[in-house]
Order: sequence, then C-alpha cells, then structure tokens
Amino acid sequence: MSLSKLAVSKPTTVLIIFVILAALGIYSTAQLPVDLLPDMELPMIAVSCSYTNAGPEEVERSVTRTLESVLSSITGLKTMTSTSSTGSSMILLELNYGTNLDEATNEIRDQLDLVKNFMPEEAGSPLIIKMDPSMLPIMNFVLSGNRTAEELRLYAEDIVQPRLEQIDGVASVQISGGREKAIVVDIPRDRLEAYSLTITQIAQMIGAQNVQGSGGSISEGDTTYTISTSGEYSSLEDIRNTVIAYKTDAAAGYGAATAAPTVQKVLLRDIADVYEGYKPVSSYAYVNGVPCVILNIQKQSGKNSVQTAHAVRKQVETIQPLLPADVVLTESMNTTDIIELSINNIINSVVQGALLAVLVLLVFLRSIKSTIIISITIPVSLVITLGVMKFSGFSLNMMTLAGLSLGVGMLVDNSIVILENIYSYRAKGAKAKAAAILGSQEMIMAITASTLTTICVFLPLVMYSNELGMLGQIFSGLTFTVVFSLLCSLAVAIILVPVLASKYLKLENLATRERKGLWGKIDGKIDKFFASVDVAYSKKVRWVLHHKTLFIVFIFLLLIGSFMLIPVIGFIYMPEQESNNISVSLTMPKGTRLEATDEVIRNLENMITQDVIGIKEVTSSVGGGGLMGGGSNTNTASLNITLYPSAERQEGWDSVEEATAKIRSKFSLFPGAEFSIGGSSVAMMTGSDVDVAVNSNSMEQLVQAVNDIIAALEKNTEGVLTEITSSYEEGLPQVEIKIDRNKLQDLGLNIYS
Repeated sequence: MSLSKLAVSKPTTVLIIFVILAALGIYSTAQLPVDLLPDMELPMIAVSCSYTNAGPEEVERSVTRTLESVLSSITGLKTMTSTSSTGSSMILLELNYGTNLDEATNEIRDQLDLVKNFMPEEAGSPLIIKMDPSMLPIMNFVLSGNRTAEELRLYAEDIVQPRLEQIDGVASVQISGGREKAIVVDIPRDRLEAYSLTITQIAQMIGAQNVQGSGGSISEGDTTYTISTSGEYSSLEDIRNTVIAYKTDAAAGYGAATAAPTVQKVLLRDIADVYEGYKPVSSYAYVNGVPCVILNIQKQSGKNSVQTAHAVRKQVETIQPLLPADVVLTESMNTTDIIELSINNIINSVVQGALLAVLVLLVFLRSIKSTIIISITIPVSLVITLGVMKFSGFSLNMMTLAGLSLGVGMLVDNSIVILENIYSYRAKGAKAKAAAILGSQEMIMAITASTLTTICVFLPLVMYSNELGMLGQIFSGLTFTVVFSLLCSLAVAIILVPVLASKYLKLENLATRERKGLWGKIDGKIDKFFASVDVAYSKKVRWVLHHKTLFIVFIFLLLIGSFMLIPVIGFIYMPEQESNNISVSLTMPKGTRLEATDEVIRNLENMITQDVIGIKEVTSSVGGGGLMGGGSNTNTASLNITLYPSAERQEGWDSVEEATAKIRSKFSLFPGAEFSIGGSSVAMMTGSDVDVAVNSNSMEQLVQAVNDIIAALEKNTEGVLTEITSSYEEGLPQVEIKIDRNKLQDLGLNIYS
C-alpha cells in the first residue's frame, strides 16, 4: 500500500499528525536562538603564558620555545604561530577543520603538563583559550555624570555589574575607565632600609596572614563538625597590626646586673601608611570628550543575542533608579540592532515571497480551493523545518532564513504537480478518493526524482564542508534549510495534499463555468491572455524547431558571454553590512605611557568632531586588557564614532563612507602611530583582505624585508590599498645592567640577591 493510499484511507489521523508537527514547529520557533550569522567553531586554540618583567628575547628563549616543543605534535595541527612580547607569550594553533576542539584542548593540556617543570619559576601557568566569535561584546553602556571617574567606577562595580551579570545569556561585564578601589600600603624607602626589608618580603608576609583554609573535620557523638581557619583581614586595623619583623633591643645595665635583650614586634603601622585608595590608573574612557565608565556586555556562547539584549535593556530600566540622580546609564552600542534589522528584512522577504506565490497560484489555477490546498504546503513545510532546526542545533540567522527564502518558491512545485494530476483524474470521471490515490501514486516517482535532483545541487556544500573551512560552516545552515524544507514539501505533497484533495477538491469546468461580476470579468481576461500566450509560444517553438543550429549557437554564445562577465562582477568574501558605527583602533610603539596614548586619541577625537558632520556620539577607551587575559596595554586605544541613521540624517551631513574618508585622512598627522579603521562586526570577523607571510631565520633581515615590502606597497598601490600594517612589534625599551661577577662575589652576593 502506497503512502498516498494509506493517507487517504485515514484522513483524520493524517490531519492530526500534521497539526501536531505544525504546533511543535511553532513552539520551537519561539525557542530558536537568533543571531546575525551561524555559530562558528573556529579551529583555533590559543595558549597564553605570562612571564613577569621578562623581555621578548627571554620570553622566547625560556617560555615560547619550551611550549612550542610539545605543542608541535598536537593531532590535526595545521599551523602554529607564536608571539613573544614583554612579559607574555602567545601561541596560536590553527587546526584542520573538522578537528574535535574538546579532544584537542585535552591533548594540549596533557602536553603542557609534561613541560611545567621545565618552565621558569616566575612564569605563570599556561592558559588555554578556544577562539570564539562570541568573545566580542554584543553591546556596551556608558555610565556618566557629574562625578569623578573613580566614583563612577564604584557605582558600576557595586550596582550595575552584578545585576547585569545575573541575566541569563550574559557571560560577563567588562568595565573600563576609572580606577579600581584598593588598600594602599605606602612604605618610605628609608624605613625599608632601616629594617633590611624589601617590598616583596612585606607583600609575602601580608599575603601569608590573609588566608582562610580548611582543617578537615571532627566528630563528637552523633555530630560531625567541619574545621576552618579564618585569617582574612576584616578591617584596616587588622592590616596595620600585621607583624612584619622583630627588633632586638641591646642589653641595658653594667656587669652582673646586665639585663637580657628584649625582642619587640615591628608592626606594619610602624613603617607604612595603610589607607583606602585606588590602584594605578590602567585605562581611560570618555563619552563625547567627558570622562566616563564603559561597560562591555559579552554574551554566553549559543544564547539568543536579541533576547539577551532585550533582557539587558529591561534590567537597565530597573538599575537606573538605584543610581544617583546625576548619574546616567545609557546604551552606546548594540550589535543586535543590525541583527534584528537584517532578520526582519529577510522574514518580510519570506512572507512577501509566500504571498506572491499564492497570488500566482490563484491567477493560474483560478480556483480558490485549489489555491488554498496548495498554499497550505508553504506554512506547514516552513514550521516543520523550523522545528527540526531547533532540535538540530541551528539558529535563526541570515543564512538559515536565506535558505527558507530560497526554498519558498519551490515548496509548492510538488503539490501543484500532484493536484493537477488528481484534477485530471476527476475530469475523467474518477471519484474524489480514487482520483486522489491514482493521481498522487502516478506522480510520486517523478516529483521524488525532481526533488532529489534539486537537493543534489546543495550536497557538495555538505560533503566538502570541512574543506571549505569557514564558508562550509556559514553555508551549512542554508543548505540544511533548503534540503529539509524541500523534503517536507515532498512529504506534504505525497501525504497531505491527496487527503485535502479527496475532501475539498470539486470538479469544475473552467471553459464552461458561468462568469459573473468583477471576478468573472477578470477571469475572462485571464483566459484571453493565456490563449494569446499559447498562440505566441507555439509560433516561437515552431521557429526554433526550424532553426535548430542557429538557436543552439545562440545559446552557446550566451553561455560563454555569461562566464566572461564573472570577472566584471567581481568577488567578495562576505557582503558588508550597513552600519552607523565607525571603529578606529590605535596602536602606539611599545613602551608608550598611557598618558601619551590618551593624548593622541583625544587629539584625533577633537579633529574628527570638528570635521565630520552628523555625529551622534563618540566613545573612546584607552588602555585596558585584551581578550586573551593579558595585562594593561598602555599603548593601545579605540574610538567608536556613531553617526545618525540614514533616515535621520539632514541634508549636508556626512554619510558613513564620507565620514570614514575624513577620519582616514587624519591618520598621517600622527607619525609613529598605527591606525586601523573598521565598521561592521562582519568586517572584524573576516579580517584583512590580503595577508602576506614573510619568513626568515634572521630577525634583522625579516624586519628589513617587511619594511621594504610596506614601503613598496604604499608607493605603488596608492588609492587601492589602505592600512598596510605588519604584525611585528618592537619590544619595550629596555635598560640592561651588566654585572661584574668578581665584585659580586667579593661582597658575598649573587645575581638573584
């Protein structure tokens, strides 16, 4: 018994099954994660290791090479790139696509354990970081007001940050600007020398007495007690009363009456001032030139970006009343706005495409019932596909929605073929059920073959997804939605359409039916139009059949001409998204003080605000740590310029392209500073357009070659290439002290003492 016959014999069961599937699909749609692009698992793992106060050469010799020796044997390793800088080593491992990152991470951890005893004592434990695009913040907020940056940071840390981090979907909230509150122990150098102490010794003594530990457990009768030692400081007085040394007084008196020497405790209060203060400044933040605090919101991987952003906005509404009246928390940047805009545009395209498909069906079939039967296949196939997407781990993004949009026009093809064949049997006199069974059975093989050939077009994207790399991950969602929506439409055409046709499709002769009213006139006009099209088409076909060779040559030339147009059209890896934000990154030479970096970015900001017309807001951040958990980068800064949306721009205001050109023209006014400019998050993800790798065994020759290449490119590609930079960075300025070992030994000292 065929599927169609079984379905027609049990119509109620079939309808209930499809209603349940559609309901599950609708429910699952509400649970689908929403993002701009698919979740991508980049086959990259970074290994970071700190080595405090060591220069780049020492870091490379003692840390980087040691780590590279064991990491080079990792399974699936494609390339390994290392960067040794002052105080830290960073090794980036690029693996082959398809490598299991969890297994690779475990293997890396095992390999690092093998060399931990060969690392310098001052080196920290290596940190393993899986590269994830979700590490970038999805939105940020500015906390501003008539307060100092330190006060604003205190409000951010005590009130704003903990409440935002409670939100489901928020991974972390990073704060920049202001100084962190801290307990300051200020020790004059002469007091240290008087007691023969060092800062390191005092820090160790304070740390050793500020601990809380576990002492196991004891049992008494039927009760078991856990034992813990609580030695943490609870007040400034506790810190001031810390014993840091013992002083022995000389004996007093004469002869036999001489008293024994006394030992006195030396407390921290005796040699130092202890008070509440702030850590040294590590970053600055500004909004429209006014000091502020910036809070960057990072999303948990796999969570719905749009829902997370909405939840953050709601939480901000509850936080604002908790802040002083003159302190305002405002949204500065939100990457989910462009996500919502893009998603809504594609959803509108899908809906409009479905409505147009229904309209075309109505014009050609000229039967409301037939149109309704076929139109049902569109929403049913779509919602079932969305349900399967949810259970398969896909998100609702530009690519999956593009796949649905692409498949909408094809969803009705199978149903039209089935319904037309059923109708032809009805016209021959068959009863409704018999016509539904015979008409669908006759076409099952044809529409199945047609659907499978269409699916085969998309199979290479699935079969070679690993070889395609990032493109394979991006297009996997599109491929899945097209393939499964077509399979759903095939199932609907074979099972649901015969059931509906057997119940609701009536036999009607279009040629003899009575035409009344406006619809009758329109129906008659459509008949005449199709008749004229038939006549014209027949003439063209007869002409082609009489001129076969000429027509084949014409088609061949048309095909060749199409291929010749490909270079003219051009290629692009990822289409640029329209955005009102322009981001500028500044990198100064290594060793540049935070204040000097701040001065450069402030001067650039002033130039931009004076020259660019139509700026809504400018935020800037100077210094701060990076995504890899490194220390403060005093030589880096970022500037984010937000323009008014195109719909709100007045005549004469700069567009994004014009503003970008004006900003780029300012870079040459700051010699020694390296700038890069970008717009959307897609551009940040895809990186530079062209990369050139330069290798050499000699660092001096390598640097010279890189400088020569940059100079040649700047000279010969003016107006074509912009922002030509290299990844090479000079180390921090270094003072080298050469030690006379003989004199050192005469004094009873060694290099470490």
